[in-house]
Amino acid sequence: MSLTHTTLLTDSQKKSVRALTDACRNAEPITLSAPSEDGLDYYLVYENAPETGELTAFSFLFFVPQEDAEPESVYTCEFTAFVHPDHRRRGHFTEMLNAALETADRFEREHSCQVDFCFLTDGKSPAASAVLETIGAEYWYSEYKMVRKLRKSDADYTANVQIQKADAPSGDISGAGLYTASLSGEIIGTCALLPSANETYLYAFQIKEPCRGQGHGKDFLKGMLALTARAYDTVSVQVSGLNYIARNLYKKTGFRETESLSYYIY
Repeated sequence: MSLTHTTLLTDSQKKSVRALTDACRNAEPITLSAPSEDGLDYYLVYENAPETGELTAFSFLFFVPQEDAEPESVYTCEFTAFVHPDHRRRGHFTEMLNAALETADRFEREHSCQVDFCFLTDGKSPAASAVLETIGAEYWYSEYKMVRKLRKSDADYTANVQIQKADAPSGDISGAGLYTASLSGEIIGTCALLPSANETYLYAFQIKEPCRGQGHGKDFLKGMLALTARAYDTVSVQVSGLNYIARNLYKKTGFRETESLSYYIY
């Protein structure tokens, strides 16, 4: 067995990841997808050497700042894994998990922050549920994945807030990064984008508490849709099942719930 860690998948690796994901979906009715964009921490397990072996397991880490914490003081580290149905119970998951935990510890030290390590599941894999129970992972909370098709008319919206990508010209939508919303020169909100093929994932969306309830959230969100509509076909978000205000905002802006996702803290 050979374990490879990378933050940049090659075209060949992306093809192998898609094939492995399809094999898992054919074996169980899961809906989770595997990303392939640059910048995430990927772990690939091969039976033999990467150059000649078959990809038998794959996982990735996604670090997200927690919305209710002080900026960059607490992160959620989301860990998602796929193991080929024909290669389970061989230690592949344990190997990837140990490597991921080391990466999370290193992130915590380098950023002087707290990292809450968790597993992401759609609850449709009996094998995944059994593993989570075996290792003692505890249910944390559930989220909904919501998706919206982007239309050409979205690009015509002009936001009242000024939207700018951090350390980049206003309106730059070339890649992943943090965006801010400002009024009269004061930042009142932030969100981030993580592009993947024709879809982009919007996360860490928030408006400062004193500025809530005044329509700025909807304005900011529609402004972000205007930017993404110029480069992508769809945009997706994940929102807590308990965050009724955010869910309602997304629904009013045209998002539809596509799946339920559960987080298990480790």
